[in-house]
Amino acid sequence: MAIFNMGKQHKDERSSIVNAAKTLLANIRFMDVDNPVHTMAITSAVPNEGKTFVAANLGSAIATSGKTVLLVECDMRRRSLSRALGVHAQRGIYSVMSGECTVQEAAVETNTPDMYFLDAEPRIPNPSDLLNSNRFTKLVDLVRNNYDYVVFDTPPVGTFIDAAVLGTKVDAVFMVVREGFTKKAEVAAAADQLKKSNCNLAGIIMNYCERTSSGYYYEYYYTHGEKGSSSNAPQMPITQRPSRASAQVSVPKAPPARRMAKSTDDSSQQSNTTVSPDDTGVYERLAEQAAQSRSRRAQADLDTTAAVSSSSSIDDEF
Repeated sequence: MAIFNMGKQHKDERSSIVNAAKTLLANIRFMDVDNPVHTMAITSAVPNEGKTFVAANLGSAIATSGKTVLLVECDMRRRSLSRALGVHAQRGIYSVMSGECTVQEAAVETNTPDMYFLDAEPRIPNPSDLLNSNRFTKLVDLVRNNYDYVVFDTPPVGTFIDAAVLGTKVDAVFMVVREGFTKKAEVAAAADQLKKSNCNLAGIIMNYCERTSSGYYYEYYYTHGEKGSSSNAPQMPITQRPSRASAQVSVPKAPPARRMAKSTDDSSQQSNTTVSPDDTGVYERLAEQAAQSRSRRAQADLDTTAAVSSSSSIDDEF
């Protein structure tokens, strides 16, 4: 992705701008899934807020995402897109509107594939009237049908009414605000003017913002990939899955199941053990034990009866 008007910047700063442009594009795409934004105007409240810079880098983000995009110069009093993109065109908006050429003939390719530029001829009289004409409305519909996205760079709202006029013909208007530069009252007045003209003011794009995140994250992602590692980078403990060999643990055989589980009760000596028909010896032995138990219990009952009788005799004597 190309970075425009950056000069000599640190690689981390260039990376942050690329990421910011892609994030902006993602927010625009998911802004309204049912009614997606395909044509948009980029403006600002006052001059020198970076609207052309934002428009150029947003167009680059769109092109590198696999979509075609057309950047249109609509700041006809102070044309700057051509210089930012580093391209020049022989014909522009007025030639297309007058029927001298088609959009494809007037639009020129940029250094970024799938990104095209439609310039405006110099010294066009009454730009606001041109933007408000029926022919320009037809031009907007034409470029909408030939490109996936169309980005119009317009003058500041607080200086001219061009953005408010064009805003009624596109899907959305985005206003660039330079941090620590524009006054709150100026931003509020510009937003109020766009809303009064029935524009779809979809959002505010902050520019020249200080990064609050550390450059460490950019350096980490670019220098510590799959092929390299850093001893200073935080590492998470790795839990290895046991190998198939280690998973095959020898388990001792269980002892054979007991075939007799004798259960006794205070009121009965009956056995709850299930005996197989083949175990005839065991069955006879259990029957013999039960008979002996009954014999001992009967003898105990007799002894108890005799003791009671003897006690009664002694009581009668006294």
